[in-house]
Amino acid sequence: MTQYESLVVVHPERGPRIKEFIERFQKVIEGQNGTVAHVDEWGLRDLAYRIENQAKAYYTLFHYQGTGQTVQELERNLKLTDGILRYMTVRVDETEQAAPTAPRAAPPVEGRAADEEKAKPEPQS
Repeated sequence: MTQYESLVVVHPERGPRIKEFIERFQKVIEGQNGTVAHVDEWGLRDLAYRIENQAKAYYTLFHYQGTGQTVQELERNLKLTDGILRYMTVRVDETEQAAPTAPRAAPPVEGRAADEEKAKPEPQS
């Protein structure tokens, strides 16, 4: 079985029913012989751009194992469900799961800050 993640963006007026949506989609995954590893509820967040005149939406991330048929059935249900603004499913790379890497640090700014200091005109006395 393959690891997948599906991010679901729900209309803010449907937020109180988010638990129902989660249970429904878990049943869809399990009905296709998939297993739900974890569900992250991110809650109400700002959208990067308006979708259906909404500036905020509820985000939920599903981590699960399944087949291509599992993903197909989940996405079909998401498409047919009122209140789902957007969704996206990605396959999780097995190498990332085996050895997660630490986030990369931003490059040091020392060189740029030093150059800016040199470029400043010196006050005249």
